[in-house]
Amino acid sequence: MGKAEDVLRDLAGEHDGFFTTLEAGEAGVPSAIVVQLHQRGRIERVAQGLYRFPIWPTSEFQQYQEAILWPRVYRNLDYSLISHDSALEFYNLTQLNPSVVHVTLPQHTRIRRTAPSWIRLHFLAVAESDRRWEHRVSVVSIPRAIEDVAETRGLDVVHQAVSEARERRLLREDELARLVTRFGSSLLEPYHAAAR
Repeated sequence: MGKAEDVLRDLAGEHDGFFTTLEAGEAGVPSAIVVQLHQRGRIERVAQGLYRFPIWPTSEFQQYQEAILWPRVYRNLDYSLISHDSALEFYNLTQLNPSVVHVTLPQHTRIRRTAPSWIRLHFLAVAESDRRWEHRVSVVSIPRAIEDVAETRGLDVVHQAVSEARERRLLREDELARLVTRFGSSLLEPYHAAAR
């Protein structure tokens, strides 16, 4: 049991304390052992097939980890990405403070379970070039996040996010050019919240 727990701790180390039974099985720890560890209080069940170690250093990214692992409980997916408003919050580019965590999955993924109320699932194609790993969290690129929120949040948020990203030098020239092509050259002007 101790060896199995070590294996699970290694898995959890990649996700700020969380792991799925699918990952455990792929690492050689049967679900029966996971259940036993849960019954003994060594691990906590967060959701069906999703567990965490209760004594784990707190991280600002734990909720993101839980959100991207939730859809992966029973299946291997090409991606499960923090996206939309949540990605802009992750990059600290806006003050949207979404009440849900937005997660994008491959376009034709079918999830039969009902997602927790705090997770909003999107089923969209995301090019590999728009997928990132930041702080061990899978997240869409900054340009993709901006494009995703434009429809629901409007151009003011686009301008604010681009301005902040430019100021912090988070956008490459080709990424900025992509956004200018999509939203116009006004993105190159200074952003003034009060004037809008």
